[in-house]
Amino acid sequence: MFDEVLSMGNLYQAWQRVKESHGGAGVDEVTLKAFEANLDANLLKLQSDMANHTYRPLPLLRLLVEKPNGEARPLSIPAVRDRVAQAAVLNTIEPIFNKEFETCSFAYRKGHSYREAILQVKKYRDEGYRFIVDADIDAFFDNIDHDLLLTKIKNLIQDKDLLWLIGMWVKAEVWDGKRVYRMTKGIPQGSVISPILANLFLDEFDEALLKKGYKLVRYADDFVILCKTEPEAERALELTDKVLADLKLILDEKQIIDFHHGFKYLGAIFLNDSIFVPFDRPKRKRKVLYCPPPLFKKSKLKEKI
Repeated sequence: MFDEVLSMGNLYQAWQRVKESHGGAGVDEVTLKAFEANLDANLLKLQSDMANHTYRPLPLLRLLVEKPNGEARPLSIPAVRDRVAQAAVLNTIEPIFNKEFETCSFAYRKGHSYREAILQVKKYRDEGYRFIVDADIDAFFDNIDHDLLLTKIKNLIQDKDLLWLIGMWVKAEVWDGKRVYRMTKGIPQGSVISPILANLFLDEFDEALLKKGYKLVRYADDFVILCKTEPEAERALELTDKVLADLKLILDEKQIIDFHHGFKYLGAIFLNDSIFVPFDRPKRKRKVLYCPPPLFKKSKLKEKI
């Protein structure tokens, strides 16, 4: 598998994947345009570093961007070369991981979308599942346990070189403008590989709910469980608390609701037998509330890195 990751064909595909995502520069201030200007040399150097085990990811650049509600959301952005390395690994492991995922998982997967998740909720409603467990996992991405996550990865991948790479990205260093620190839990929102790792971490949750016969629809950490009776919904909520506790996660907000009183999920409003979906709007560019100063212009920190 590692040879597949290192192939130049795969590295060029990984670069294209990163380029199409239109991200910004990381702590080294190398932009997509600058990386592409010496693309062949940069990919050969990345290939050599990974093959010789001299590759080390740069610290993540921790930005604060504005959420639609005006609050700040942290994003941790890898350098361009590290995004290419992650995309090269993702190209290889994605088919393996996707085979493990359940049909109730709709986020970050080719051929799946939030629209399909909404239609799945409608399907269950029409089948008589009228009560809903609506809950949010408290700071999901920030609280993923590294040991649990790495164990789940090792259950699917035995290649030591890939585990070495993924382990460095999970236990990443972060530059927030004041200090460089190593993450002890959580995975960075902004990394290429984080979405598939998030789905893998919650696959155990999916399996536990489906095994008990519950109708689960999950989009990343945003999920609903549909039931035919309120007592059944209460039991589903109890099971949810238990399974998440085993994953060292807790629920933030939770409630049992029904279609008669209405609820909102993934931007759609469900009320009785109606679904109100907002018109598609052009993607609003996220406003950056804070961006750390360049890391490598601070000589002491540069020596530390």
